[in-house]
Amino acid sequence: IYGGTQDNNTLGGPSRTISASGIHNYDWFVTVGGDGFKTVVDTKNPDIVYSQWQYGGLVRFNRKTGEALDIKPQEKQGEPAYRYNWDAPILLSNFDHKTLYFAAQKVFKSTDMGNTWEVISPDLSRGLDRNTLSVMGKVWSVDAVAKNQSTSIYGNITALSESPKNPMLLYAGTDDGLIHVTQDGGKTWSKTSTIPGVPNQALIQNIYASKHDEQVVYAVVNNHRNGDFKPYLVKSVDKGKTWSLLNGNLPERGSLQCLAEDHKNKNLLFCGTDFGVFTTIDAGKTWEKMGSLPTICVKEIAIQERENDLVLATFGRGFYVLDDYTSLQNYEIVKPALETKPAVIFPIKDGLVYIP
Repeated sequence: IYGGTQDNNTLGGPSRTISASGIHNYDWFVTVGGDGFKTVVDTKNPDIVYSQWQYGGLVRFNRKTGEALDIKPQEKQGEPAYRYNWDAPILLSNFDHKTLYFAAQKVFKSTDMGNTWEVISPDLSRGLDRNTLSVMGKVWSVDAVAKNQSTSIYGNITALSESPKNPMLLYAGTDDGLIHVTQDGGKTWSKTSTIPGVPNQALIQNIYASKHDEQVVYAVVNNHRNGDFKPYLVKSVDKGKTWSLLNGNLPERGSLQCLAEDHKNKNLLFCGTDFGVFTTIDAGKTWEKMGSLPTICVKEIAIQERENDLVLATFGRGFYVLDDYTSLQNYEIVKPALETKPAVIFPIKDGLVYIP
């Protein structure tokens, strides 16, 4: 499991060990210093780990050798400075383990593990000057306390996704409320600037192209910067041309942070909120809060597909793993029997037999 810890590096560690006393601190290792952020791992060589720190710092870390090579994209001579988000989006291609995507206000692509980068988009932000925008009812001077210290640079890309069905289909979302799509690998981009039911210029926190349907894409929108803590989950069934809300019965208070789509059941979704994680088995019509968790902010969700494990990264309370949620994947199949029988055995995967 890899993830970032605020002011305490980016870390990796096991979900299980052969120690009778469980997982120890020394089982964890640092992949890069600074504030910790999202990590991607080479799908062919698990020793190759891409880790970052704030404002687009990016390294390719080799667990076996300990080498950490700086691979942050650099501006060309005469080019304006890149505007990286505090937590810049990074993804590894579904089709080639050497292909990476990264973003500032522009999208970058590397086909050689970050050794070289190609710019595949123009500036995708609105190009607004943050210093002219109202905060708490007024425009503050540059002398305001911490106005430009330890804050995200404004006007940049905060979300990236590549379709698992089509390597030419990419999505990008910005912190000033824009969603862009390219169907030709970055040669041309189309833009959505308003989404029905979503406040204008709200932060596009995450985008997820569907694993099951090339036409489908989800976006998580977060408007807490404007004092709005409602959940905004939107879905498109036409490759981002039109969008509709998918909030269902999610609580009115509890900003959304992330989403995960099950790899076997297209109707099974998980979303992380400020107050825990919710799941739906009917494609977002109704949501249920998953229990056994503290009331915590779930910042990221990952699915370990081989094991059917659900992995959560929380804000300040560690990582959580739900081992084998196969029963949720099969709930729709078993539901008719539940209504007529006193008890039903769900399909399960083979268990691990281990004598310590």
